[in-house]
Amino acid sequence: MVKNHSSLLQNKEFQYFIIATTILDLGKKLSWVALSWFVYQITGSALSVGIVISASTISPLIASIIAGGILDSYNRKNIIVIENIIRGLILSLIPILFWIDALDLWSIVVVVSINGMLSSFTNIGSRTILPSLVNKNQLESANAIVSMTSQFGYLIGPSIGGFSVALFGEPMTLFFNVLCFFIAAFLYSLIPTESYQSQNHQKTNVLSTDNRMRKFFFDTKEGMTFLLKFKPVLFIAFITFFFNLTYSPFETMLPIYVKDILLTGPESLGFMWTAFAIGAFLGSLLWVKIKRTFIYSYALGLIIILWGITPTFFVYFSNIYMIYTLMFIGGIVYAPYNIISPTIQQILIPNDKRGRVLGVIGLIGGLGFPIGVYFSGMLAEFLGASTIILGSGVLTILLGICVIIHPSLRFSQMTNLDNIKENL
Repeated sequence: MVKNHSSLLQNKEFQYFIIATTILDLGKKLSWVALSWFVYQITGSALSVGIVISASTISPLIASIIAGGILDSYNRKNIIVIENIIRGLILSLIPILFWIDALDLWSIVVVVSINGMLSSFTNIGSRTILPSLVNKNQLESANAIVSMTSQFGYLIGPSIGGFSVALFGEPMTLFFNVLCFFIAAFLYSLIPTESYQSQNHQKTNVLSTDNRMRKFFFDTKEGMTFLLKFKPVLFIAFITFFFNLTYSPFETMLPIYVKDILLTGPESLGFMWTAFAIGAFLGSLLWVKIKRTFIYSYALGLIIILWGITPTFFVYFSNIYMIYTLMFIGGIVYAPYNIISPTIQQILIPNDKRGRVLGVIGLIGGLGFPIGVYFSGMLAEFLGASTIILGSGVLTILLGICVIIHPSLRFSQMTNLDNIKENL
């Protein structure tokens, strides 16, 4: 495993990929802290925070199937590079509108919706191209490194975001995220085009416009059909849906919990996510160090249960240092999920179909987050942030129990996935 890590980190293409994804994660956390605090300060409404977060999460889901088909059929490199540049320009509209006194809630919703739709190209594209950058036997290690290094953005992002909001204000904090998009676009441009492409790219280039459209819709339908044949991957998509559904109320309520229960400011919210990121980094490191011979359904179920236990304790503590500790522990137990899930998907799905299938998976799994955000925002007006957070934890624990019981992921070695793939 150590040798795998060493050779991966010497891979130039993988280096560019890792740095770009880390910077985007940093920018994402910067904008999350700034926007959630911005909206709550402007409106004083938990529902408004929920609306903005829902808009930012629903929009990439709507675009995910289309994005996957486009990534499989056209130049992936150009799409990802241009998309990040455009996202940076669009996000800059929020501070500009604020400075000219033309910003309102619905302006923010429109901007984050467009930004979210475009984000699906990089979100799906990065998972699509990773298996082309590394050897197959390095893929799980590569996903572990992606998970660990992405936590660096989450590690410093919340702290920088919290302090930046306090010192410079929300508009300037969002401009830092704009810069992150531009840097990521440059780094993605350094990866050779052949590392991005599938066989469909060359086939699509010789087709007429009408035939391209027909092929696009046919390929998208084929991706959906393909997914239905792979029960383990389909099951992971539904696990992700319900995990997002039960987790999202917790994330939505954190700004309100910090302000109204802990009686602190954005700096504390930033430190909470920093504690989570430190724990997640450690959790990813521990996962790649241990010998994984246990059943994957048990592993995923236990991860979900342990994460669900974490927010239930928020109801019983108001000491900020205890909350930091809980977030740290939560990060440790949550981290392996982001290693197991993508590795299974990337091994099972061929490169020429990967964009389309991951787009469908993203749609199924991702729908849980905005649904959870919306309903938790509405219920919070009546039940309060603490009750919503407690409910989030209890439902997550129940989900973990269901995952352990279900037989779809009853295998313990990643090599077994090849046998599954051959039999389908």
